[in-house]
Amino acid sequence: MGPRRLTQYKRVSGDAVEYEVFARKTRAEPLHQVGSVVAPDDDLAAAYARATYDEERWCEMAIVRKEHVIELWQPGEI
Repeated sequence: MGPRRLTQYKRVSGDAVEYEVFARKTRAEPLHQVGSVVAPDDDLAAAYARATYDEERWCEMAIVRKEHVIELWQPGEI
């Protein structure tokens, strides 16, 4: 047998977009970033976030397109 080849991934539609995932366990806590996902649209990004970060019992979870996050400063600037 020859070398194994990986299956080529083909996007069904559109370009993939990176989303930041924010969540909190109680209403008293502020939202904090728990990670990120990459998806072709908002609906799939929400599904990926729920599936990927479901190890905790979050009371709230939100996704934001990374391009829409406004950075106030970066590490080392203050």
